[in-house]
Amino acid sequence: MLLAAAASVSAMAADTWSLQGTTFTVDTLFHNQVGPGTTSTSLWFRNPANGDALRVFYATMDLTNPYLKLRGVCATDKVAGNETISGMAKRKSKAGERYFVGINADFFMTSGTTNRGVSKVGTPVGSTVVDGVIYRARNNARTFKNFVVDTKGSVYVNPFFFGGSVEAPNGKKATLGGINVNANEKSASNQNKVTIYNDLYYGATAETGAGCEVAAVLVEGEKFETAKPFKMKLVGNPSTAGDMDIAKGGYVLHGHGTAATFISELHEGDIITVSPSWTFGDLSVEPYQVISGNPKILENGETLQSEGDRGDASARHPRSAVGYGDGGKKAYFLVVDGRSPISSGVRTTWLADIMRYAGATDAMNVDGGGSSVLYTSTLGVRNKPSDGNERADGNAFYAVSSAPDDDAVASIRFVDFALHTPKYGVYTPKFYGYNQYGMLVNTDVKGVTISCPESLGHVIGDTTFYADGTAREGALTATYQGATVSMPIQILDGVDNIKIANDSIITNGYKEYSVDVQTTIGENVMNISPLALTWKSLDESIVSIGEHTGVLKGLHNGKTQVVGVLGEICDTMQVSVEIPEARVMPIDPNLDITTWKLSQTGGKDVVATAVGNGFDYTYTGVSARSPKIVLTKTFRLWSLPDMIRVRVNPGEAPVKNFVFGLRANGGGMVYHTITPAAITANKEMVIDLPTADWCTATDMANYPISLISIQLNMNASKAGQVYDMHFRGFETVYLDAPEAPSKKGDINGDGEINASDVTALINKILSLADYADVMCDLDGDGEVNVGDVTALINLILK
Repeated sequence: MLLAAAASVSAMAADTWSLQGTTFTVDTLFHNQVGPGTTSTSLWFRNPANGDALRVFYATMDLTNPYLKLRGVCATDKVAGNETISGMAKRKSKAGERYFVGINADFFMTSGTTNRGVSKVGTPVGSTVVDGVIYRARNNARTFKNFVVDTKGSVYVNPFFFGGSVEAPNGKKATLGGINVNANEKSASNQNKVTIYNDLYYGATAETGAGCEVAAVLVEGEKFETAKPFKMKLVGNPSTAGDMDIAKGGYVLHGHGTAATFISELHEGDIITVSPSWTFGDLSVEPYQVISGNPKILENGETLQSEGDRGDASARHPRSAVGYGDGGKKAYFLVVDGRSPISSGVRTTWLADIMRYAGATDAMNVDGGGSSVLYTSTLGVRNKPSDGNERADGNAFYAVSSAPDDDAVASIRFVDFALHTPKYGVYTPKFYGYNQYGMLVNTDVKGVTISCPESLGHVIGDTTFYADGTAREGALTATYQGATVSMPIQILDGVDNIKIANDSIITNGYKEYSVDVQTTIGENVMNISPLALTWKSLDESIVSIGEHTGVLKGLHNGKTQVVGVLGEICDTMQVSVEIPEARVMPIDPNLDITTWKLSQTGGKDVVATAVGNGFDYTYTGVSARSPKIVLTKTFRLWSLPDMIRVRVNPGEAPVKNFVFGLRANGGGMVYHTITPAAITANKEMVIDLPTADWCTATDMANYPISLISIQLNMNASKAGQVYDMHFRGFETVYLDAPEAPSKKGDINGDGEINASDVTALINKILSLADYADVMCDLDGDGEVNVGDVTALINLILK
């Protein structure tokens, strides 16, 4: 029990933090490195006054790390489309580019199609730039805020204004209004401006109103820059038809008002100059990555009272934020869960205050609600999305590692960053493994040894800490391949809610069982060593228990209680002793077929006849979809079976596989399929289902277990053909029980000597069944033949 025990972890001391004047206690539930220069942290905010609670998850990125970059992704690498955050990361990752942390980004369109029926769903509402490629650029600076990473790696959170100019060969200029902005989004501020569409858009401009359009390509050697001039060549004459196709690798310029006049005066072959710009006041940037959101919530370390551009800034919802701190050297992705009993969600001002707690100085709110997701490649989705699972979003923002792939563990860290445990607590730590670049590559490193000062406790088997010392603070040290790492420990006094983990258990008389003892600190369940308690059995003829060890053993079938005492704490547990009589026992001895429910598709005229502890099953084949035979009867299985066994001769019936319907104590139905490697017609086979294959066999809370049904999935039977199947036995197997010597003549091992053994012996002689020769050689001549059948009949007739 000590080796399997685990304790829980929390911060060494809870902080307090004010969210707009309301004081919350803050517990750190998780904090660890997940990649180069990047940590993942989980917090629990609680308001002691009213029970309000928040679950917070964030990642901190050190932007000075040479292997770390921030990069955006648009779902499907188009303007429109939806993908989960994890799905985008997996699709984009490759050697030297690992998208290992991600967060949802901009609000996006959730409905709408173009006049050609192309879906707009997933289109980011605001400006979006990915790796220097503009997916969308809008010039409405008041509504949309932008997180920008420029070409030098500097970061900004501001409402950047997209603009610039388009210059004709004759020197005339028009104002540049946007990239991939459709007509329905044009406000008065967009009129009289040129919009450029690229092939990331909807396949055509979708512009059907008044205006003028012309197709273009980049001049050879030119690049479509985000904030520098470049040249384009017109590849057609202007048209007022609208909804122009966008060729792959090509562009379309569209203009309304005076911009339409500007385009109409251009000609095929003209070279034009496009000069885009992104500005905020006097600041101009050359973006390499841009995501958008609203509102800006944090500026220079001060929480902003949101202007409520979206009308819901003051409502409490799941929310996401991105930001930076330390003069742009660190970036933060943060999610607060909401709409759940354990996390009520936040207003944008609260979101800003939490970003300040994390370390950000500037931040903006991005899409929230069911879209809020914080993802890590090795640990999965860190929060619990309010939809119940990941939503397919329009775009996302990632921390990307450029380090070479390397699975070799170069360093380790405790999974838990600190430990609170009561005296007598036991704790088996787990370890994360990191490669030489700091990427988490192994979430369960084996072969680590631990040590601690004797004053703190002692270590069992190099892997488990037992808090039985006198000191109250110290450190646990782990060693792996010569490297060491430490974790702080605090031993708690006065824990008064110690209890036995299980109200009742079953034991089999062969295995010893160390009683599980637990306590709860906060919301964490911790194991306590049973060595700390004094133990007594109320009936020592049924169960014995070590007074100072808590290790019990069943002696005789029956029920009693064991009592554990620690100071003034006293708890009891009922123990049922169920000792198997044999290694293999029938589940339904002297089977009564009328108590079973038998159903079949793909067969008719079913006849079932009980034979010993099994039955014969005959049916006539018919055509049917999904043919199967279902045997149903609920059995509460005796003791602690190591496996369930079915012995069956399928005859010529076309059996594919077996599906067992099972239930652990207090659990729901579990279905487990076994597909034999080979099924031979007219030959008995043994189907074994180990308990450990479908539930945690070492967890005493899972017993008793029940067998509910056995379904045989079939291939098609031949219509009109009669099939004979023989279910020889339904049994439980107890590997700890001694294998009792079989009676002479009990060929099939059912504990009786009768006609079924004659059948079994004949099947052995005909190579239709496989029984041990020593059991079948009844006349002792060293061979198994008809003489042994005669000897068996004489034995039955005495």
